[in-house]
Amino acid sequence: MTTNALYVGSVGKAFRVLDCFKVAAGDLSLTEIMEHSGLDKSAAQRYAYTLCAEGYLEQNPQTRRYRLGTGMLNLTFHFLRTHALVEALNPIMLDLSQATGEKISLSLRDGNELVHVMRHQTQTEHYHASLVGRRVPLYCTAGGRAVLSRLSEAELSSQLAGMELSAYTPKTLTTAKAVKAEVKKARDQGYALVVDEFILGEVSLGAAVTDAQGQAYGALHVAGASNAWSGEAYAAKFAPFLLQAIAQFQRRNPTD
Repeated sequence: MTTNALYVGSVGKAFRVLDCFKVAAGDLSLTEIMEHSGLDKSAAQRYAYTLCAEGYLEQNPQTRRYRLGTGMLNLTFHFLRTHALVEALNPIMLDLSQATGEKISLSLRDGNELVHVMRHQTQTEHYHASLVGRRVPLYCTAGGRAVLSRLSEAELSSQLAGMELSAYTPKTLTTAKAVKAEVKKARDQGYALVVDEFILGEVSLGAAVTDAQGQAYGALHVAGASNAWSGEAYAAKFAPFLLQAIAQFQRRNPTD
């Protein structure tokens, strides 16, 4: 919580209630909202009621438990509708999906994470992994390493120093030295390759989406099954398509 004089505490508390659902496995009771948000019963009840009235929460009339409302989807829709980058890349992603037959994703950078904002799938996969809004770390994903490859060595060292390099799978690289070596490969190749480091069974390629100054503000991803491809074979087959898609975007948006 910020101490800036411009900060409106009541708005922050409303978002604390909404943030409770980040960790929820299902609907939440008022008591659980109190526990997760740190608000007392009166405040939790008033904020939950107000958010229901505005459509951002819904309450089950039988169980009295709360869930996120469809008002949340309104914000997602308008974010995607008005985001020039997403609009410009969507047809390129569709072409990439048709050319490769693989899962295609677009992510935007948010601090030490990427947030997936558009997905084009061709195969069945784990439900949560396919959702728009899914957050993934920079250091152990192909798109994340592609973004990191656009940093200077000093910036990269500083960025990694501020990250907790946790293992998502037994194959996740968790030392700054190892991650830097993979980032260097991405810098040299123009794309990053990750096999089984974030999701077991997945091989993925990522290339940075950059502005006119070469600053990365997102990444384009191509992903498939690691039980069907070695990393080297996957890159040899699909990296040219990915790089072509990035080049196509940059030609269309030379001053973006």
